[in-house]
Amino acid sequence: PFYDIYSPDIRCGRGASASGIGTQTATIHAGSKVGFIVGRSADEPLEPYIIYHNGPGQAYLSKAPDGDLDHYQGDGDWFKIAYLGPETDTWWMTRGQTGMNFTIPGTTPPGMYLLRVEHLYVQSAFNSTQFYVACAQVNVQGPGGGLPGPLVKFPGAYALDDEGILVKPEIYDWPNSNLLQYRPPGPPVWEG
Repeated sequence: PFYDIYSPDIRCGRGASASGIGTQTATIHAGSKVGFIVGRSADEPLEPYIIYHNGPGQAYLSKAPDGDLDHYQGDGDWFKIAYLGPETDTWWMTRGQTGMNFTIPGTTPPGMYLLRVEHLYVQSAFNSTQFYVACAQVNVQGPGGGLPGPLVKFPGAYALDDEGILVKPEIYDWPNSNLLQYRPPGPPVWEG
């Protein structure tokens, strides 16, 4: 888990900003469905891992300046492309899943992007919400035409007292209830 929303590591995870060189880039057509799966280390059993923490999932894109993903550290503008929140008043869409799938908006401008996914384990105690963050390098292809926004920066998109981070006890307390009242941190989803 990661807690420091004011660290540059909130962009893509601990030390990720220094790992761009040599990372493979996936080609994705705008309008396609993509996803992340819960990972494991090489020495762990091949049983599928699941998301067992209660909370939402979100995905963002950030276009690399001049298309240089090898050296881009995610310090530019980000826009939200997906939100997986509560399925019902008592159950999160991500709970028990092996990953998160979402669609790249169909009018996303073509180019080289960091694709960021996060899962929040929401807590009602101050500064105890946990962030699980990862990024992938992607080459988005398609007709473009969209104007993504609103744009945010990481760090800066979230504050510790955002209602989606410091949640009301009546939402968090187990067993979960009133989840449909939850409001995620960050900007609204750009649907393109």
